[in-house]
Amino acid sequence: MTTVSASNTTFSKLEFYPNIETVGVVVSGTNLPATAELAYRPSAAPGWKSGHPLMRIADGRLVGSLFELSAGSSYEIKIVSGPNEISGTTVTQPDELVFNPLAVLHVNGKAPAGGNGSASAPFRTIQEGINKAQPGTQVLVADGIYQESLTFPVSGSPGKWIQVRAAGNVGVLDGSEWLNPKSWKAEGNKIWFIKLGRQITYLARDRGRFYNYDSLTGLKKSKGYGKVTIKEGWYYDPKTTKLYIRSQTDPSKHTWQAPRINYAVSITGRDWIWIEGFEIRNYGATTSGCGVAATNASHVVIRRNKIHTLQLGIFINWNGSEAQGNDTRIEENEIFDPPVNEWAWAAVKGTSMEGTGIVLRGHIGAIVRRNEIHHYFNGIYTGSSAALENPEIAFDADIYENRIHHISDDGLEPEGACINHRFRNNLIDRMLVGVSVAPVTRGPTWVMRSVLSNFTSTSIKWSRDSSGIVLLYHNTCWTNGLNVSAMSLITPIHNTLMRNNIFQGNGYAFDAARKGSTNNNWNYDNWYTTRGTKNPHFKWENVNYQTISHLSASTQMEYNGHENVPGLVNPTVGDFRLLATSPNIDRGVRIAGINDNHNGKAPDIGAFEFSPPPKPLEPM
Repeated sequence: MTTVSASNTTFSKLEFYPNIETVGVVVSGTNLPATAELAYRPSAAPGWKSGHPLMRIADGRLVGSLFELSAGSSYEIKIVSGPNEISGTTVTQPDELVFNPLAVLHVNGKAPAGGNGSASAPFRTIQEGINKAQPGTQVLVADGIYQESLTFPVSGSPGKWIQVRAAGNVGVLDGSEWLNPKSWKAEGNKIWFIKLGRQITYLARDRGRFYNYDSLTGLKKSKGYGKVTIKEGWYYDPKTTKLYIRSQTDPSKHTWQAPRINYAVSITGRDWIWIEGFEIRNYGATTSGCGVAATNASHVVIRRNKIHTLQLGIFINWNGSEAQGNDTRIEENEIFDPPVNEWAWAAVKGTSMEGTGIVLRGHIGAIVRRNEIHHYFNGIYTGSSAALENPEIAFDADIYENRIHHISDDGLEPEGACINHRFRNNLIDRMLVGVSVAPVTRGPTWVMRSVLSNFTSTSIKWSRDSSGIVLLYHNTCWTNGLNVSAMSLITPIHNTLMRNNIFQGNGYAFDAARKGSTNNNWNYDNWYTTRGTKNPHFKWENVNYQTISHLSASTQMEYNGHENVPGLVNPTVGDFRLLATSPNIDRGVRIAGINDNHNGKAPDIGAFEFSPPPKPLEPM
């Protein structure tokens, strides 16, 4: 690393947080400027490229990110502000992690007891294999149902994971007791009970979550939380130890799953652990039930699992030392909990049924990519509501290429310091809110190149006086829901930057009824509402504006924005590409390090750059 300083500004420390296609960049020093130039190049390349400028956050550091890098490649990076310069090199992570086991221990639930882990004499339980595993060991699990809770007595070591992998397609971790469907006793009025004899906080019917009433009275009156009518559900009475259900059909015609175990996989204070290929279901003896829970664990890989019918899919937590809770990969998992998304929002919000697909509350470095999260209450949560100002929680996270749909509440929810949280290239469909910023206290938090569609409340919700830096670039937000505003501010907000986004709704283009927002720079966006000319299109600081021209004349916002129909190919069936006639082609603004590879004269507005069809070949 090299450093050149002058004037009252001093660059004293340069830190890199390399991911696969991105690098987080942080500069410490004294009297740092509001922004600084970021430049980069592949190592030994002749010319420098401009990245997105670094931004000074609330604690005085300069923070930013590089995008669209090559995996497993070395880069030179420099930061410049006037005569001040600091530089260094870093290497991005490989796209695919490679693990060549030094030893393989076999597990087969149908094997006789007393095996030694060989192919001919496998262990009967997965935990037996884990207990014998050393760094570089693969625990290979045959098809079957394993009613276990896995823990790790030792860690792997750098590049030598302890890998627990399903050998086939039906390696199942199941944490439940399957209740005898013939044991239900009728009480009348569509109510049945059994003597369960133990507390539960989750019940599934036919492998789908069953509604949990607040009280036995609520069950008998078909009233859920908030006095919402719920026709089916359950309640456990701790006084009688009876499990009551209200069911519209005979319970003996169904299967019933009551969890006995809390976590399927618990990784606590262990490093270099890899979990792959399992179906994980029916866990949660308490409200914190979870598929994979990692606390103070580093270099953890969770991939290609099907996790369902539980409160939390994947939970990453950190409350330990600086060396713990770092470098997590969560990729290509399917996570779901139906039919929670079908119940009334008011009957679930604030209850123990308010589950989340993935919670990122680790320390430094997380890659969450190519997961499908569906039929959950919340999609992906990053940060901590209990430590909103703590910059060390979930520092630098790359969340991209995830498909999130049929969500009761928030698709993405950054909450807390959220320094260098990059939400990019995600598809979020059929949810209440696409992205809930509630609040970001430091940032920068990036939302880029994502599609937020068929939202029933709003695409972006801002609340709790969010004051950290939030940047929205090249997103497409679309709904045809009745009287739904494209973007909503519940409270004043501060320090936001928006460019090249498409917003379409049927209410306000954006709705900001509260006064006091500051330092918000919005321009070059397409705001379209179908509400016509009789009603105002914008509300800012509790003032209505009929058109974007009126808005920009009064507020200086969106003076290069427009209100035309976006010109999307077929949004009703999920095709959000631009038509050749779209007014958003070549209408965006260039943003260094974000849209350098645009087609045409200028970048297009929206998540997708228009690509004209190839010209036909000339006849010979």
